[in-house]
Amino acid sequence: MENNINLKALWNQQAVPPANQSDIFRKIGKHKSAGLRKIIVLNSLLFLTIAFVVFIWIYFRPQLWTTKIGVVLAILPMVMVMIFSTKIIPLYRKTSSIQSNSDYLHNLLEIKNKESYMQTKIMNLYFILLPIGIGLYMYEYTAKMPSVWGIVVYGVVGMWFALNWFVLRPKIIRKNTGKLNDLVQQLEKIKSQLKEA
Repeated sequence: MENNINLKALWNQQAVPPANQSDIFRKIGKHKSAGLRKIIVLNSLLFLTIAFVVFIWIYFRPQLWTTKIGVVLAILPMVMVMIFSTKIIPLYRKTSSIQSNSDYLHNLLEIKNKESYMQTKIMNLYFILLPIGIGLYMYEYTAKMPSVWGIVVYGVVGMWFALNWFVLRPKIIRKNTGKLNDLVQQLEKIKSQLKEA
């Protein structure tokens, strides 16, 4: 891959209305702002959730080891997501519409790869560890309930995780990757046209 391709210059050489050029940079800027905002909101929510779980641990003083392991297993995937999503922030900040070479495309591809890794590998691990942690955590308290209510509680929590895993998660992944793929394809098209010129 050639590293000194000027995307703006290439674009200007095309018989494309100027409005299209500003449109793609506007879309990329919008995607960048939305991506940064999403990470900040996600990390804030995870931080508050972790603080709440720690508060519950301290306040209610669980007695069983299953509860303590459950708390750790519930916090671990949240910390993991926070760390990984924070690593994407510098890539978003580095990507700027004033870049005039293929670094622009390279940054977008890097963001795409990291987002894809997070939405598959990291989130898979998240959805494996979190239900196990919550399941262990709930055992101490559901054991004190009548069996029927214990089954109901586990059933409701299980359905919530199933809804997230089978419905919400794939929908969010399709939406996010679709937008970024569209932007990357438009920039790759310009780059290939420059090589042919």
